[in-house]
Amino acid sequence: MKKAINKAILFKTIAIAVLILLMLIPLAFVESTIDDRGQYKNEAVSKIKTSWGSDIMLAAPILNIPYTYNEVETSTVDDKIVQKTVTKTAYAKYAPAELNANIDIKSQVRYIGIFKMPVFTADVTISGYFDEDKDIKGRLDESFISLEVSDLKGISEPILTWGANVQKFEPSLFGTPLSLPSSKQEISRDYYRSYSPYVTLKALNSKIDFKNKTNKFELKFAIKGSGSIEFIPLGKNSVFHVSSDWADPSFFGAFLPEDKNITDNGFNASWDINYLASSVPQKINGADLSSASFGVSFLIPVDNYRNAERAAKYGILFIALTFIVCFVFEIATRRPIHPVQYVLVGFAMVIFYTLLISISEFIDFSLAYVISAAAVVSLITLYAKFGIIKDLSAKSTALVVLSLLFLYGYLYMLLQLQDMALFYGSIGLFVMLGVIMYMTRNIEWYIEEN
Repeated sequence: MKKAINKAILFKTIAIAVLILLMLIPLAFVESTIDDRGQYKNEAVSKIKTSWGSDIMLAAPILNIPYTYNEVETSTVDDKIVQKTVTKTAYAKYAPAELNANIDIKSQVRYIGIFKMPVFTADVTISGYFDEDKDIKGRLDESFISLEVSDLKGISEPILTWGANVQKFEPSLFGTPLSLPSSKQEISRDYYRSYSPYVTLKALNSKIDFKNKTNKFELKFAIKGSGSIEFIPLGKNSVFHVSSDWADPSFFGAFLPEDKNITDNGFNASWDINYLASSVPQKINGADLSSASFGVSFLIPVDNYRNAERAAKYGILFIALTFIVCFVFEIATRRPIHPVQYVLVGFAMVIFYTLLISISEFIDFSLAYVISAAAVVSLITLYAKFGIIKDLSAKSTALVVLSLLFLYGYLYMLLQLQDMALFYGSIGLFVMLGVIMYMTRNIEWYIEEN
């Protein structure tokens, strides 16, 4: 007697492996659909930002002192090199000695179709003073204060109290606004925010009477924005206090708040930064201000597109596990399952993701997940009982239901864990492999031949 490979089991194993690979095709279409819906949302968010206001970066107030300098210009006239001295004007930019900022932010959610985006209106009050500095020179009688912001679309008319005088602002005619990188890093496939890696601020100017003495100021304005608001701590000593009714802030940048309080009704956060920590010099021309910026983002707590995309990445694994369980069940009960029936079960599991993404656009992601999983589990169970094996016992039916519920419950747990997903995912796969090995221990991979 000799042993030979059980060809029936071998061919069925190969067929199931091919079917699992074929399931990659509909899964690819599902992932493409999720990506397309995310792009539609991006377009809707862009429209909201265009009409309301985008991410805000704020640097204010900045003292601008014009000064003159001579520059030798070289040109060619009649094949001769001609040099001439030209007097030009430049602007020295100075930061305040003391800066205290209070920002009160009122948020709301704007919609375009089914897509939503958090927007806000920030009431800003900045006070402090510019201290006397013997190094400040130039045409002091032509000096001005600039308010520099990344997006002026939603700004109200700023009012500057300079000493005893009240000044108004006008669009910048002199000086060069700051241009610097944003501290916010673009997150791949983030459907709520997209950041330009380089931000050119726009300026409003207010003429002042600067006499190079201690000059107190108070600057008030309101500005509309969306997504996030970012600050540059310009002062030798900068104190920022931000309060809002938004309950899901995300703090970013070079400095996290020293004190913060987050509740269901909103948050309060405070920063106290000196120029030794921020590395922002008093004369800021040429300084790398982006390395000191910080801010807060206003995010929708659950991103259904990103969660659905993460869930779809586990799709082939879950289909493979389901097919393996069906194969073990088929061998153990000696009741054959047709390849077409495997395909139909696989398609049912693929449809889970389209149900999930479509339903989650209207309701909470967790509830959408429960509804989609319940629908697919019910469909596969009914098909197993009345289609695949018509006389499936109650015990076996319960086993099918529990197995599927375990799979979808396990997937939901991985989606919620995020940082620990790899750890628990590895443990879960190890346990599942052990169970499959145990269930297949009695399969006759070889048969005896005469």
